Amino acid sequence: MLKKPVSINLALQGGGSHGAFTWGVIKRLIKESHINIEGISGTSSGAVNASLYAYGLSNTKNAPDTAIDFFWTELGKLFSSIFTSSDNFLKFPLLSDASNSTVLEMFLNMSQSFSPYIFNPNDMNPFRELLNKSIDFEKLRATNHTQLFIAATNIKNSKLKIFKRNELTAEHILASACLPSLHHAITIDGETYWDGGFTGNPPLYPLVFDCNSSDLLIVLLQPLIKVSIPETANQIRERMYDIAFHSNFMREMRAISFSKQFIQKNNILKGALEKRLDNLRIHIIHADEDLKEFDSNSRYNASPDLLNHLRDAGYECADKWLKKNCGFIGKKSSTSLDVYSDYSIE
Repeated sequence: MLKKPVSINLALQGGGSHGAFTWGVIKRLIKESHINIEGISGTSSGAVNASLYAYGLSNTKNAPDTAIDFFWTELGKLFSSIFTSSDNFLKFPLLSDASNSTVLEMFLNMSQSFSPYIFNPNDMNPFRELLNKSIDFEKLRATNHTQLFIAATNIKNSKLKIFKRNELTAEHILASACLPSLHHAITIDGETYWDGGFTGNPPLYPLVFDCNSSDLLIVLLQPLIKVSIPETANQIRERMYDIAFHSNFMREMRAISFSKQFIQKNNILKGALEKRLDNLRIHIIHADEDLKEFDSNSRYNASPDLLNHLRDAGYECADKWLKKNCGFIGKKSSTSLDVYSDYSIE
């Protein structure tokens, strides 16, 4: 029996090499031919995955996951060529044990003490070349299969900047993924940008107001809840970044929760905005269980073993989610918004 076609929007959170988890999620979603993805928003590695998926749809000569497979596979090779050698002592374990990840740990320690304008004055970024090898941006800009919304942070005014599909180049993706401790700021049309995670990780409002589908599927890589209280310097720094990169997402979710409560509990005349928010259905795939064993340094570890492990975990997680929740799409939210709201309308 054929499944009824449904349309959804996809919001992809960033998380460095943990974005390989989302690679697996997308590979699983692609197999559901009855699910059409109308729009995608993404930040950092989420922006990379969003662009690769949209380009895969436009590149009709190949399967829709060809581009995303190529990118993550080549990224693993690139990482190995830079951070490993033939000497087994320098190779990294699957789990991110900072005491053993010699070369990577040295690099990350240096980034904490020195500006990238000092230790990388020529702004060498092999990531730029890999993006251009993976995506024909001219073809991506011309396609109309999927709307794209890529988040970056304007350094001068601290505002969230959304780049759309018809303007995208490798520089826009680099802007979305520009961690200021590792890379030079990206300049586009006279404005300078850092990682979009500071202001929207991932941004939801373009999918709510610029798309037609009422179903929003969010893929989260940052841990929402941590039971243990951070005590060491590394644990404190890690949790600070978790909160910083989650805060704007939490704020958007709280606004959505509050608006839906207000509309449903007050007998008001519903205009287009009220109807849109009232009908909005939220679905979430989160990587908390699969990523809880990894520390923050693993986000910079793009070894092939780790990337493939995360891809397989994402695929399996998405498969379980679809078996349990696919029937909710087009009908109702599969997740409660209560966890995102600290205020209830009486």
